[in-house]
Amino acid sequence: MPEVIHEPLALNSTKVIELEGESLLLCNSGGAHFAIRNQCTHQNSPLAGGRVRNGFISCPLHGVRFDLRTGEPRGALTRIPVETYAVRDKDGMIVISN
Repeated sequence: MPEVIHEPLALNSTKVIELEGESLLLCNSGGAHFAIRNQCTHQNSPLAGGRVRNGFISCPLHGVRFDLRTGEPRGALTRIPVETYAVRDKDGMIVISN
């Protein structure tokens, strides 16, 4: 299974990473790490730069919020979830796989 290994992120921060040619966003929300596709399903804009709080990321373009655990959107602009990726801790590093 393809995977990428990254060091843990600072609290409530994000980092764009690539996995098999796909742009992903590694997020730290409240100390937990999540990985989602770096693409809002409303207008296909990047989620990078969005605010991470309480298990959600807000799209920097129109403010659509996505649940980092499930990818489910909150609000009326889209009903299409963002793809999420498996994240696990291995020897103090974050491992993301699809």
